[in-house]
Amino acid sequence: MAADYEVVAYRDGKWWAFEIPALFTPSPRGGKHRIVAMGQSSTIEQIAADARDVIELWTEDDDFDLHIVYRLPSQVEKTLDHAQERERAGRRALVEASDARRKAIQALRATGLTQAETAAILGLSRQRVQQLAQ
Repeated sequence: MAADYEVVAYRDGKWWAFEIPALFTPSPRGGKHRIVAMGQSSTIEQIAADARDVIELWTEDDDFDLHIVYRLPSQVEKTLDHAQERERAGRRALVEASDARRKAIQALRATGLTQAETAAILGLSRQRVQQLAQ
């Protein structure tokens, strides 16, 4: 079974630096200090290949998978977290809107309106009314 390695990449000046936390050696200082396998790449596209080289050097193994995680400035992380929460809220709102539209279609159809009449009233296609009515 192939090993899994997480590679933590971040921008350092004009370069991309990366660390492989699972690969480390104790520090000569002792205690909790340790030396973590690191490297750098000139482009983001090169990180995976360079990280593979470092892992192969440390482990003498070429059968492994890696997953690159990008460490971003905290303000960017906060902005992305906010965007993801807004997307989740938007998806929830769409589901709620669909449910409400479905109920409106069922109520209109229960009064005897045809699919064509319901579609015209709601500004939907007959096909969409049929989908939501199911």
